[in-house]
Amino acid sequence: MRLGYSYFILLCQINVFWITHTVGNPINFQNVPNGIYKKLLSLRTLPFEDCGSQYDVLYVGVSNCSSIPCQMVRGSTVVVKVFFDDNGDQTSYLKHRVRWIFNAIKTNALITPDPCDDDQHCLIDESDGKSYNAQVFVTSTLPNIRGTMMWVAENAKNEEVICFKIPIIITTA
Repeated sequence: MRLGYSYFILLCQINVFWITHTVGNPINFQNVPNGIYKKLLSLRTLPFEDCGSQYDVLYVGVSNCSSIPCQMVRGSTVVVKVFFDDNGDQTSYLKHRVRWIFNAIKTNALITPDPCDDDQHCLIDESDGKSYNAQVFVTSTLPNIRGTMMWVAENAKNEEVICFKIPIIITTA
C-alpha cells in the first residue's frame, strides 16, 4: 500500500515539474500516439472557455501568460498559439475575428496574419491536428480593466469552426 502511494506522489511531482518548466516552450510530440498527444496538450493548455467550436480546440497558449487572467500590456503585441483537430476537414484557410469584451462592450482587435491560409504559411500540420500562430495588438486605447479576449475563426465556407474566450486584464507598462 505504501509503495503505491509513493509511486502516485512521484508521478504527480513529475507532472507538476513538466508542466511548470515547459510552459511557453515549443511543443514537439513527434511519433506520439494520438490519444497521448491530445492528453499532453490538454495538460499544458491555458484555461479557456469554448464558445461553440466545431473543431476540437486542444491547446491555447498566449505569450507571457501562464495563468488567467492573462495580463496584457497596452501598446504591446501578444502571440496566440492554438492547436486544434479539424476532424478530417483538411482546413487550409481560417479568417479570424478577435474581440476585446469589457463590461459587455465588444471592440475589434487587430490581428496578423488574417486570413491565415496556405499563402501565409501560418497553418501547420501537427501530430494528427493543426496549429496556427497569430499576433494580436493590444492597443493603447484599451482601458485598464478586466475583460475577455474572444477568438472566432471561420473556414473558407464562412462557418465558425473555432471559438474560445480567455479572461484578460489590461495593464500599463
